[in-house]
Amino acid sequence: MSHDVIRETKLLGTVDSVCPQCLKRIRGSKIKIGEKVFLVKSCPEHGEFRCLIWNGPPSYEAWARQADPVFPETPGTPANLGCPYDCGLCPEHRQQTCCVLLEITQRCNLACPVCFASSGRYAAADPSLETIARWFDFLMEKGGPFNIQLSGGEPTQRDDLEDIIRMGKAKGFPFIQLNTNGLRLAEQDDLAAALAAAGLDCVFLQFDGVSDAPYQTLRGKPLLQQKSKAIERCANAGLGVVLVPTLAKGINDQEIGEVLQYALDRLPAVRGVHFQPISYFGRYPDALHGRLTLPDILRAIE
Repeated sequence: MSHDVIRETKLLGTVDSVCPQCLKRIRGSKIKIGEKVFLVKSCPEHGEFRCLIWNGPPSYEAWARQADPVFPETPGTPANLGCPYDCGLCPEHRQQTCCVLLEITQRCNLACPVCFASSGRYAAADPSLETIARWFDFLMEKGGPFNIQLSGGEPTQRDDLEDIIRMGKAKGFPFIQLNTNGLRLAEQDDLAAALAAAGLDCVFLQFDGVSDAPYQTLRGKPLLQQKSKAIERCANAGLGVVLVPTLAKGINDQEIGEVLQYALDRLPAVRGVHFQPISYFGRYPDALHGRLTLPDILRAIE
């Protein structure tokens, strides 16, 4: 290693992590080399792993902040094996719940090449309305009401989705959001209006770009027309929409500005854009053309 590289290397801190192969808890170090920050960790059995987590500017130090932990008032599981093995939430969890994602189905009407959940391929039976009612009751007992996001799989695959929304509202949950690819909203004339009437507050819409090319790569088929139709139906029903682009380097990061303009042109129906850099884990561990970090996205937005 050259003296220049040694001089530019800085230890920013250490964190608890896991080995990506055996999931054993190990220590990781945040190492800054130039303007890049890497998470570096070593497993006694499987060796060293290194992952780019920050590609400044802006600098990692300018953005990093130490948050004071706020532990759950009514934990869901005891602390036994330690984080992350007791999650549920255990008494040592360092954040209280504000938004809860409920997976109400494993079925899906897409087979996205980048789906880390492999949804729809080996779908288990949907949880019953009675089971979901118990989930809602459990959440109220553990500090609710929280914001609820209904997800899956693809939650619009359930024909009783309106009943689930009505149930959640009746049990006192003030904000219910639908995490969806929007295909059934586009296909079914009255679905958006029916969901709004049941009490749905917002649609969290998978929206990867303003051309068909990103959908072809990330979702396996061109879908822009269906996405636009879903937004139109939500607007007519008075449902707010948040666009959710899954960003992949070289696939749709060049459309970030156009996505923002698309959203601005459709105010107030479109209420925001929630950019999500693709997560390379699960059944899709390999980056297409390198990883997008938060500062990469900030610079692209600018």
